[in-house]
Amino acid sequence: MTDELTDDFETIRLEEPAEHLAALVLDRPDAMNSINDRMLDELGEAVDQLEAADEIRAIMLRGAGEDAFSAGADVQSSGAMDHREGTEHSRRGQQVFGRFRETDMPVVAAIDGHCLGGGLELSMCADLRVASASSKFGLPEHDLGLLPGWGGTQRLQRLIGESAAKQVVFTAERFPAERMKEFGYLYAVYDENFDEQATEFAADIAGGPPIAQRYTKRAMREGFENIDAGLEVESQAFGHLLDTDDLAAGITAFVTDDDPDFEGQ
Repeated sequence: MTDELTDDFETIRLEEPAEHLAALVLDRPDAMNSINDRMLDELGEAVDQLEAADEIRAIMLRGAGEDAFSAGADVQSSGAMDHREGTEHSRRGQQVFGRFRETDMPVVAAIDGHCLGGGLELSMCADLRVASASSKFGLPEHDLGLLPGWGGTQRLQRLIGESAAKQVVFTAERFPAERMKEFGYLYAVYDENFDEQATEFAADIAGGPPIAQRYTKRAMREGFENIDAGLEVESQAFGHLLDTDDLAAGITAFVTDDDPDFEGQ
């Protein structure tokens, strides 16, 4: 493991399955990787570590075990909350999950099994999502008399459109992976050898041009609500990239029909 990373966690773990790639594993398989307060703390701490690790260029989110990416919030650990506590609990989850959207590194969610409630809301903050064919997706909060409170009412409709998002939220149904791919939520659905194919995909992203990827994510994030701000970031980034060694490496590889070796310089 890279020197900057530690494994001093209770509910998650960090791995390095490929060069420049960190796997952040939700590690409560006996509880279907449900998300409790401790996991929220550790997810934020892990992002801090990964951003400080020079060799890490991309993050893969996945769940431990064979049953779930995450079945959502750990309701038992939440206990009875009053209005104020519930509001702060919602804000906290929104902020922690948002760290994966805000980090400049590409984030891939590798989903195998149940991806429900808060687990689905966490995956919404990834840049790309892949899933096994047997995976099931859903936001069951309406069946409990709640609503998705960790960003689901806002982020899902921005990803798949208002109509499809309302189908997921209001029906509280379990949707198969192929249906979520039709919605545009998933990049790919793998029928077999999921771990290998998902890791290969994430490793390919990690092997991309890190400077260009950082600026691309930044420009798209800034421009999502304000296109003028996003266009300005895009222009400044384009000019900056013309001075990088990575551009020369990419052009050389294109001319010679080789794979580029991006050094992040």
